[in-house]
Amino acid sequence: MRSVKRYWLAPYLAVLLPAFLPACVEQFELDIPRSTQNFVVEALLLDDARFQKVVLSKINLDGKSEPFDDARVVLQSDNDDIEIVFESRGEGLYTPLAFLQIARGDKYRLVIDTDEETRIVSDWEEVPDAVALEGGYWESHTFEFVNDNGVTIKRNGINFKVNTGTFQSPNTFLRYDFETAHINEAPFRDPRCDCLNCYIISGSDEFLNITNATESEGKSIKDHLITFLPLDKRFSFRLTMLVRQIAITRNAFLFYQSIDQQRNLNGSIFDPPPAIIKGNLYVEGKEDINVYGLFEVGRLSEIPITIYKSNIKNEFLTYLDICYAGARINNIESFCFSCYAEEGASPRPYYFE
Repeated sequence: MRSVKRYWLAPYLAVLLPAFLPACVEQFELDIPRSTQNFVVEALLLDDARFQKVVLSKINLDGKSEPFDDARVVLQSDNDDIEIVFESRGEGLYTPLAFLQIARGDKYRLVIDTDEETRIVSDWEEVPDAVALEGGYWESHTFEFVNDNGVTIKRNGINFKVNTGTFQSPNTFLRYDFETAHINEAPFRDPRCDCLNCYIISGSDEFLNITNATESEGKSIKDHLITFLPLDKRFSFRLTMLVRQIAITRNAFLFYQSIDQQRNLNGSIFDPPPAIIKGNLYVEGKEDINVYGLFEVGRLSEIPITIYKSNIKNEFLTYLDICYAGARINNIESFCFSCYAEEGASPRPYYFE
């Protein structure tokens, strides 16, 4: 009961104390200026038509984001001072009317007019040297981690790695992305499904893999780890990973490096303080409007890495194992019947081997 007696006066003090405070203290309201709108820009200009686009959205006062389709989007080039207009395709997407040829040393700037008074501009970005992927391979790997209960867990899986070609630049900056495609031969296929083969494509959400090399001219990178995939039903028959390597600018590298640092804080006093990460975009003459995102200029190289079920020595549950076991206990998963349940499709991905 001692602890209860110690604090029983607290509620009364909270009420009575204001009456004893000096009457000369004036109340005031803190007026914090807030922007009526902020913008998010995701802009890519690579030497591939699929990756020449701008995605624009607006963040309202309630914090909700919505696509912005009414802007005028222009790409400015220092090559003969030309301007390329990007057309609106809906849902905040803008693309050029035709494929833009970009070459090493070309400089570009993005200009977005959201209305007559608001103009978003980027820094000038110079197209870097192209860096080719010259090899990709996989290797079996056992990944170990300690769970919340202090128990060491082992997971068998596959490491995917790549080698680059020779660098031509004294400073090279690279970013990686990937997608996987696997084939699902469901043993109890729904007769209504007209797909002869079911290809299921998975992206790399929240994936970030960057590297850089100083004094890199004449050198290359070997055995660079892209990612680890644990063994599961995706490997039941055949899986292909398409690795995308993008040669990026130093500004883009620093932007992604800042994101990586923020995502990997470990709670130490030596961690950098959390901060809003700014890219190379801003609003001319209006500091109260924030622009988040990046105008990224780069060069693309791709390589597929394929692995067959027969290549894998470790045991794991395949589509056949799961579906036949489900049939025996009358609890069959939907993907055992239909390609569409797995969000698959019949068209074969161009990189699938």
